[in-house]
Amino acid sequence: MLKSAFYPKGDIELNLSRSAASDPKATVVPSKKSTYNWAITYRKTCILTEPSYIDHKAVQQIEMVCDVKATNQVLGWSMICLFLMIFGCAKDASNVVTSSDGVAIHFDRQGDGSPTLIFVHGWGNDRSVWKEQVAHFSRKYEVINIDIPSFGDSGNNRENFSIVSFGEDIATVIGKLNLEKAVLIGFSMGAPVVIEAANRVPEKVIGVILVDQLHDVEATIPPAAIGDVERSFLDLVARPTNEKLVSGGFYKKDTEASFKRVAAMLEDAPRIGWRESLLDTLNWLNEDCIESISLVQAPIIAINSDLQPTDVEAFRKYVPSFQAKIVPNTGHLVMWDAPEEFNRLLEESIQELKSESKE
Repeated sequence: MLKSAFYPKGDIELNLSRSAASDPKATVVPSKKSTYNWAITYRKTCILTEPSYIDHKAVQQIEMVCDVKATNQVLGWSMICLFLMIFGCAKDASNVVTSSDGVAIHFDRQGDGSPTLIFVHGWGNDRSVWKEQVAHFSRKYEVINIDIPSFGDSGNNRENFSIVSFGEDIATVIGKLNLEKAVLIGFSMGAPVVIEAANRVPEKVIGVILVDQLHDVEATIPPAAIGDVERSFLDLVARPTNEKLVSGGFYKKDTEASFKRVAAMLEDAPRIGWRESLLDTLNWLNEDCIESISLVQAPIIAINSDLQPTDVEAFRKYVPSFQAKIVPNTGHLVMWDAPEEFNRLLEESIQELKSESKE
């Protein structure tokens, strides 16, 4: 179905939607939340290929919408040519790979340059948490920004919502995209996820950057307190308020705008698997953290807020080369509170990792 069209100086731009599960020959259907969307610009350069993919019924739909008459035949035929281009020579614009257990993993892929930066968000949020970093670093590097399954646009049709399974998901994306030199950047819950990913594809990872997590790798959460932590976090995502987020130390600056971003990420989220992934994160911190970080072959760097002290010496017992960089006067969402300083430290860290990988 044609949603909108305008024709600036010989160019034609359309917004079209197609069912995510449909055949390439399928007729264009109305846009829904589960569809893939394209914005296609025709600049008189289309080379039509694979004519067997042409859907003549859909062509008739466009002819009806355009209501081709003697006075606008050229425009009508241009529209038809554009539609044929979509099915003849355009590729699916969305970036999706399938996990080993059949879950769709959605991600954005932008920029060009080595190493490839892979951003992984935390619990209760999605890949939009890295908006400023993607815009900045995609000017210089290839950037992959992933939605962990059960969050954002990725699927939730699985039974195992564990840190290990999420790490396997990141490794699957790396493998299917044939990435060779990757820096893994994980925020909050994303930190243990990128550690597990690095241990699955060590030959493809030149560095791991943890963002405001694992301040004290030897600290554990008392079993009696796990229930309280679970209830607190589940309440936060079910009934978020700016007051709760500020008092919880999630952000300190531009609080109203930050709250709107958090609320937007939580709005209409199905939250399937969220409780399970939260509990497994707490279990990983208690049971698996030290062993997992000890196995990482690439250098590990942390960029943390100053909300709590970072015990560098404790970390270096297991990763002797570990270093931490602190951004003062910031909350847990350190890359929101101080984006310029965070980006500076991240760029500095990337350059250090590149230098070490050449040695």
